[in-house]
Amino acid sequence: MIAPAPEPNNKESTLDILYDLCRENQVEKLQNLLTVIDDINVLNTIQNSTGSTCLHVACYYGHKELVQVLLDHGALSSVRNLRHNLTPYEEASTDDIKQLLINKRIFYSETDYDHIQWSITGHDLIEKRREFLQTMHLYRTYDNHHPIISKLLAEVIHYYLNEYLKNISFISNPEDRITEDQIKVIEDYFRKAIDEKDYLTYFIKAYTLTDYFYRILNKHLAIYILQYFDHTKDFCSNYRLVNCLVHIVTLLKYHPDIGKYQYKGVCYRGMRITENDLNPYKLNQHILNQSFLSSSTDYEVAKMFAGEGAQSEMRHTVDQRPLQFSCLCQYTIVQNSTAIDVQELSMRPAEKEILILPFTVFKVVNIKRNYIDNPQARISVEIELEECEDPDGDSAFTSSDNDIRKTEEYEKQIKKRKRLYALVGSLLSIIVLALVLALIIVFVIKKNYDEDPYLSPKDCSSILNRNAWNATKSTARDDLPVPVSYIVVHELTGYNRSMTQQDCTQYINELQRWNMDINGYADIAHNFIICGGDENDNSSQQQIYTGRGWKSVGAHCVTYNTRSLGVAIARDYTSTKSLNAFKSLMECGTKNKFIEQNYTLVGHYYFPNIYAFYLNYFKNDTQTPYICQQRPSDNDTIAKTLKKVE
Repeated sequence: MIAPAPEPNNKESTLDILYDLCRENQVEKLQNLLTVIDDINVLNTIQNSTGSTCLHVACYYGHKELVQVLLDHGALSSVRNLRHNLTPYEEASTDDIKQLLINKRIFYSETDYDHIQWSITGHDLIEKRREFLQTMHLYRTYDNHHPIISKLLAEVIHYYLNEYLKNISFISNPEDRITEDQIKVIEDYFRKAIDEKDYLTYFIKAYTLTDYFYRILNKHLAIYILQYFDHTKDFCSNYRLVNCLVHIVTLLKYHPDIGKYQYKGVCYRGMRITENDLNPYKLNQHILNQSFLSSSTDYEVAKMFAGEGAQSEMRHTVDQRPLQFSCLCQYTIVQNSTAIDVQELSMRPAEKEILILPFTVFKVVNIKRNYIDNPQARISVEIELEECEDPDGDSAFTSSDNDIRKTEEYEKQIKKRKRLYALVGSLLSIIVLALVLALIIVFVIKKNYDEDPYLSPKDCSSILNRNAWNATKSTARDDLPVPVSYIVVHELTGYNRSMTQQDCTQYINELQRWNMDINGYADIAHNFIICGGDENDNSSQQQIYTGRGWKSVGAHCVTYNTRSLGVAIARDYTSTKSLNAFKSLMECGTKNKFIEQNYTLVGHYYFPNIYAFYLNYFKNDTQTPYICQQRPSDNDTIAKTLKKVE
C-alpha cells in the first residue's frame, strides 16, 4: 500500500505524516515513505504539536517492529521530548523494545545514549572509592600556586571546552548542544581561575551560573569517568576527554581551601526520575555516585525541584502506569570529604546548595513509594540515604602540609602492596583445590540463601509480589513441601462490591495486620489473595496478590496447612474475572510444579458455598482439563471433619 505523499520541500508536512504512521503502527506505509525522503534527519525532529519524535511515539505505543525500522534508518534514541523530558527508552512500554534500544547503542553508536548509569551499586564500594582516591592522590601535592594547575586548566579550556564541546554540538543529539556564546561564558570563568589562582571559587560560579554546563558535565562524568580507573579498558580514543574530566573533579576535591566550606549533616535533593533511575534504589543497597549531586539544606527548595504535587501532570503509559515520579532524597553526610556548602560562592544563593562530590558511597536506609497507596501523593517517592564511613578516613579537607603524603611515599606503598599480592598468590596456588571446593559450597549456600521464597516464576507475570501491597516482613516461615496435592478455597468478607487496586492493597494490608496482631500468626494467613475488579467495567481486572507464596506453609486450615495452598477470594467469587484469575493461578502452579496436576479442591468448614460452587463449576469446565476434584463420596461428612482455622 502506498503511503500518502508529503508536500514537496515541506519538512513539517513530512514529519506529521511520519508521526501519524508511527502512532498507528503502519509499518509498510512507513517503509515506503522512508525510501523517498531526501532528509532522513526528519526522523529526529520534534513534532511541534506533541513535542516528541517518531521514535518516541512508536516506543510509547509498543510498536516493536516499527521501532526496529526507525532504528535501522538512523533514528536517535537519546533525544528527549519537550513536554516530559524523556528519551524513547524511558517512554518504551515493553521490555523487548528497551532491549532493542540498548542493543542498538552497544553495537552501533558511541554518542547516542538513551539512558545513563548515574551511579554504580554493589557491596565493595568503599574499597572501590578508596582505589579511586589513591589513583588521584598526586593532586594533593599541588597548592594553588603550583604551575601544573594552570597547565591542567589550560587543557580543560583548549580541549574540553573549545574542541570537544564544540564538536559534539554538530554530531550529537540536541540535548548535548552548546552554543559558542555559552562555551565562551564558561571559558571566561576558567581563565579567571588561572589568572587569580582560585579554581574553587570560579568553578562553583561556572557550575551554578547556567543550566547547560552542570548538565553536560555531569552527563560526561557518568559516562566516561570510570574509564580512568578501569585498567582493563582501552580508552585511547577518549584519552584527553577522560583526563580533562579527572582534572575538573580532583582539582576541586583536593583544593587547599576547600576545608572552609565542608558540610556535614542532612541535605535534600529533589528530582523528577524515571523507573530506570529508580531501579538502583533498593533497601540496604550501597550506591556510589559518578557525578556531582546538587542538594539543598532547604527542604522546600528540594520539594520544588521534585515537582511536588505535579504527579498527575507527569508522563504515564497508555494503561496509566506512571513513567515519571516526583522524588525527594534525604542525604545524611558524616565525613569531611563528601560535600561542600557553596551558598556563598554560588550564583544562585537562594537555593542554599550543598554540592555532593563524586565517588561518595551511600546506603539506602529507607524508601517510601507513596504512589502505591496514593497515586495523587504530592511526593511520589521518598528515599533516605546515609553515607558509609571509610574506616581509613579521608582528610582531604582537614590535612595540613605535614600530613599530606608525598608521591614517593605513595609509590612505596604500592610496591609493598605488590609484594603482598605476590605472596598471597603463592599461597593461593598451594591451596587451590581446597579453595575451589569452598567456592562451590559457598555458591550453593548463597544461592539458597538469596532466593526469595515469595517470588513467583517470570512466566507468571500476572501475580503481583508482596511489595504491591506493602507487606510487613514475616516474623517466621516454614518451607512448604511442593508440589502440593490440595487447594483450600476461602471467601473473604467485609469488602465493597467494586474494589480498585488501592482498595485491595489497603484491605490486604489490614488483613495481614489482623492475622499477625490479633491472631498471633507469623504472617498473613493465605498463600494468595484474589481481589479487585468490577464486573460492569470491562477495563477493570481481578489481580492475584502474593500472600505467603508458593513455598511457605500457610495458616488457613489446620488439617491441611502443611500440604496445601490457601487461596482467598475477595468480592464476587462467581464472576468471570474472579474465575479466570483463579484458573490463571492454578495454571502457573501446575506448570511450575508447585501443584500436582490432579489436585484436590478442599472446602473449609466456614465457607461451604464457595467450595460447592467451585466444585460444580470446574467439573463442567472443559477448558481446564488438568483439574481433578477427587471429591469423596460424602462431601458433607468431609467438610465437617475439617478443623477450625487457626
